[in-house]
Amino acid sequence: MIDLYDPTTIREADSMAIGKFKVPGIVLMENAGLEASLCVQRLFPQAERFLILAGPGNNGGDGYVMARHFAIRGLLPKVLLAGAPEKIKGDALRNLEILKEMSIPIRITEEMTVEEITFLMSESHVVIDCLLGTGSKGAPQGEIRRIIELLEGRNNIVSIDIPSGINAETGEVYSPCVASVATITMLAMKTGLAAMPAAAKAGKIEIVSIGVPPHEVLPSLPCATLWEEEDAIATLPERKLDLHKGGRGTLLVVGGSEHYRGAPLLSALGALKSGCGVVIVASTDDVCREGISFLPEAVFHPIKPENPQDLLCWSERGTAAVVGPGLGRDSHGASLFECIWNEWRHPLLVDGDGIFWLNELKSYLKKRNDVIITPHEGEAARLLGLTAKDVASSRLYAAKELARQWGCVVLKGHGTVIDTISRTVIIREGGPELSVPGSGDILSGVIGTFLAQQISLLDSASLGVWIHGKAGQFLAERKGIDGILAREIAMGIPSVLCSLREKEKTKH
Repeated sequence: MIDLYDPTTIREADSMAIGKFKVPGIVLMENAGLEASLCVQRLFPQAERFLILAGPGNNGGDGYVMARHFAIRGLLPKVLLAGAPEKIKGDALRNLEILKEMSIPIRITEEMTVEEITFLMSESHVVIDCLLGTGSKGAPQGEIRRIIELLEGRNNIVSIDIPSGINAETGEVYSPCVASVATITMLAMKTGLAAMPAAAKAGKIEIVSIGVPPHEVLPSLPCATLWEEEDAIATLPERKLDLHKGGRGTLLVVGGSEHYRGAPLLSALGALKSGCGVVIVASTDDVCREGISFLPEAVFHPIKPENPQDLLCWSERGTAAVVGPGLGRDSHGASLFECIWNEWRHPLLVDGDGIFWLNELKSYLKKRNDVIITPHEGEAARLLGLTAKDVASSRLYAAKELARQWGCVVLKGHGTVIDTISRTVIIREGGPELSVPGSGDILSGVIGTFLAQQISLLDSASLGVWIHGKAGQFLAERKGIDGILAREIAMGIPSVLCSLREKEKTKH
């Protein structure tokens, strides 16, 4: 698990380093710049000519230190100052003055033509973005904006701390924004670097030291975490020799309608392929009749439209439920959803049309604290009264707001965000191969499986999303990202689980 921190926390850590360890700010800048310069050389071992684009703040100061160390090693750095030089102060100014004494080439972009700047960019093996730091918010302006626009399309940019033009806290991307092949960030990973859409601008992320122990200056509880393979291994349910199917959980899947017959079947398939012991599909007569041949391993319960409470006969045996895949938006769907929400006594996952009814019936629903909702950006927008574009641009904010209303939310999409108000988890696994019909239904079944095995809401969601994403990645590696069917994602899940369990053995 990789801990993520917001810019305010990082600034407080810098202050603590100065106060607690008596490390002067200029030494922290020296350490950061030195480590960043070494990191750049590891990433580009053949590079000799470096162009440092420096803004007026401490981010520019890190760049001046880098330029000095490149020069000491016999390399050829040049510095372009974007913005008014008189704004450069403190430790950054001190390091700039050192560069002048060393006769390292320094130019002021305001005094240069577009042609002159683009020539320097083109002749450089690596362009280093030190324009804006973690405290910046909003679209770049003035000379910095001009320089970022001139960087468009270049594939040799390394950003220091963050790509200029992103919000280091929320992951928002402004226009213009630097698109980097790598980002070298100081002390710890910032939340905005892990969250989409900013994560797509950051490239490969490297964390470098500023010369103090991170655990001594950072809080014990991070602002968010990146879920990794070791977390998946640690969360897997135990498999004892005397395990029976009841010990694997019993999941009720409620959904399906005339036009969406396959959705609950795919959820059931995802659950069974994830190791669920018993899966009951509660749906229309047609879905149940056809489902028996598609998935004979599941139990089918035809729903009586006039008696939705009939479903509650599974309350004694069931340990969790998924409601919503293909449920439909007619009165029958409404009554089923209200019944399950208000009367089902076990953990509940809401997906698909269930999220529609969540919004429509919220004044009739009792308060629950054992629910996971799994909206995509459009569904999240409907719940929040926003547009899908609003949600896509600020996914961390949207997930947090949904969690305030409903408890545990899985905001689907690349870089899935899981939030419970007190905890935020980001999952990087998975890519465009998952953007196919029924993929979300499979995911509901996977998460439901772990929920049915009495794993916590957050861990069930995190483990399910990670496994679903990894199954997609394995499939894409063999077959490419196009033409994949949702059922194929489900078929790949046992291989992911097998790999995790093999690695679990080696750890013991």
